[in-house]
Amino acid sequence: MPRLTRLGLGAAATAATLALASCGPAQIGSGGIPQGEYVLVGMDGGTVPLRNVTLVVDGSQISGRGPCNSYSTQNNANLPALELSPIVSTKMHCKDAPLENRFFSVLQTANEMEFYGGVLKVKSPQTWLIFEHGHRADEVQVSAVESARGAP
Repeated sequence: MPRLTRLGLGAAATAATLALASCGPAQIGSGGIPQGEYVLVGMDGGTVPLRNVTLVVDGSQISGRGPCNSYSTQNNANLPALELSPIVSTKMHCKDAPLENRFFSVLQTANEMEFYGGVLKVKSPQTWLIFEHGHRADEVQVSAVESARGAP
């Protein structure tokens, strides 16, 4: 088994550090809401069956992907307040359309965001949308070890 040299070990540690750093929100935006990509984990008081709905906070732009469609909207208020323009989405249909339609309905009426303990909550008069920082489950992620080895 090959021995890791100090240089090789240092490169692996650097790659691991960079990979972990990319897991957290990039920067704290206005209203204390971290910018970046989140994945939906809860809605209507329950857990979401698949991690296949994302929300990207990028300044006043809100976008993401559902199980069927990508979407975007503009926030016309200052975070953490929300006053969203009509959501624009692609119009594809899939078996998870009921979940996506419910998500869009709740998001469209959302009026506030809250970030605490690594969890992003989007509040609407109907319910809360609960997000964790991350990516869709179907997106391929490269581990720090694979990155250090140069594997795809």
